[in-house]
Amino acid sequence: MPDRRDIAGLTCAEWNSGAGGPTVLALHGLTNTSEVWRALAEAVPDVRVIAPDLPGRGGSLGTQAAPGLAGHAAEVVRVADECGLDDIVLVGHSMGGYLAPLVAGKLADRVRKIVLLDGGVPVEPGLRTRRMAVRLLWTLWTRPLGRRFPDVATFVDQVEGRAIAGRPDLRPRLEQWGAYLLDPAGRPRVRLPRLVDDAVDTLAGRPTLPLLEPLDVPVHAILADHDGDDSARPFINDRGLALGRAQLPRLTVERIPDNHVTMLFAPAVVEAVSAGRGNGGDR
Repeated sequence: MPDRRDIAGLTCAEWNSGAGGPTVLALHGLTNTSEVWRALAEAVPDVRVIAPDLPGRGGSLGTQAAPGLAGHAAEVVRVADECGLDDIVLVGHSMGGYLAPLVAGKLADRVRKIVLLDGGVPVEPGLRTRRMAVRLLWTLWTRPLGRRFPDVATFVDQVEGRAIAGRPDLRPRLEQWGAYLLDPAGRPRVRLPRLVDDAVDTLAGRPTLPLLEPLDVPVHAILADHDGDDSARPFINDRGLALGRAQLPRLTVERIPDNHVTMLFAPAVVEAVSAGRGNGGDR
């Protein structure tokens, strides 16, 4: 079980606190919490992992922060400062991948490596990058998170079931996610307006990958073959990846045969973030 405590105003989970070497600072996606990093932390018992619940989620539900990714970045930097982190492997999934460059820009030479999981790299321009369309779509997509669920199993079935249809072995893991996210009444601990605003800033705001250009650190992206389930197209396709390479030519990339959710349990992720390993490479 992680040690959960308030750090600089955010509820944070910490695993492997006695480990030496660099610390993994892990940033979750739009509708998730720190709990999504449990499997990674357990897979690297010799690596310290700190993961905040970002404002408007989980234990940080009531945390007030400035709008957008910039607001999240300011709060994450406060966590790093309070923990005295100066040797950091920065990892971000989905929205957290777009947030990571802003955090890295503020932490500068305190970051030794950045790993982006289906995030950071631009999505192909289109409907998903138009502000009004993103707001409308995410208002609809996040609506189920405003409901009350009778139990964790129902939550997983209705919210994440398609993602793990081909991976029933992951169901206990996602039930852990749900058990942490739901309040005692069975309602997800999320602020829906913040989620929608964050989606707009993430997908329709300014690209964040170019912010890494001045930093002399490895940047490695792991992209999933599928978006929300194993039948979906990639969240970040090859056209988006081409834009990302133009924004940051030193970016290294690998694709893995997972979807946007199941990738969090992939061995490639463990390999990429383990202390002492390099940035990976094109595969």
